Amino acid sequence: MNLLVKAAAVAAALGASAVASAGTYDFSYTFGDGQVVAGSFNGTSTDGGQTVGGISNLQVSLDGIAFAGAPGALQLNYWNPGTESFDDTTPVTLSATAANNSFVISDVDTAVNANPTYEFFLSSDPNLAGLGQAVAANFLQTDPNTGNGQSAVDLNLNSSAWSLTPVPVPAALPLLLSGLGLFGFARRRAA
Repeated sequence: MNLLVKAAAVAAALGASAVASAGTYDFSYTFGDGQVVAGSFNGTSTDGGQTVGGISNLQVSLDGIAFAGAPGALQLNYWNPGTESFDDTTPVTLSATAANNSFVISDVDTAVNANPTYEFFLSSDPNLAGLGQAVAANFLQTDPNTGNGQSAVDLNLNSSAWSLTPVPVPAALPLLLSGLGLFGFARRRAA
């Protein structure tokens, strides 16, 4: 019986650690004019969601209109403050702290193509207006005020406007994983 309790504890710990490190994350940035970029992605974090790498499955919208319809899939590039250019070789890590971010999400590899159909750029690079900036544009969507593509710009990065949060895992998932582990252990022991 003691072995069964230990197996249950190990299965629960393994299930909880797997859930804590990889998952889905939501993000948003609210511009000074009230427009909002929001989205989600899958990623891996080793510090409880404060920084997230291994990013995939990007979904982004500007004021509820998805970045979709352009020929390219969404890509993530690093903004290199040292070279003042986009870099497609440095892996991007997103941070819950706005001032630690330097990235662009767009439909093109911005290191080689400076003409995206839509993009969201967030950087704390002090060479950009002194405090960094946030820019979003969707040129497939017409702005009723200008007749041009929809865009939002904060020339001074507003750190409090940025949010990055892990999507909560249903509370029953770790319990389910530990139960499956116990079931497998008991079945193996009976055989």
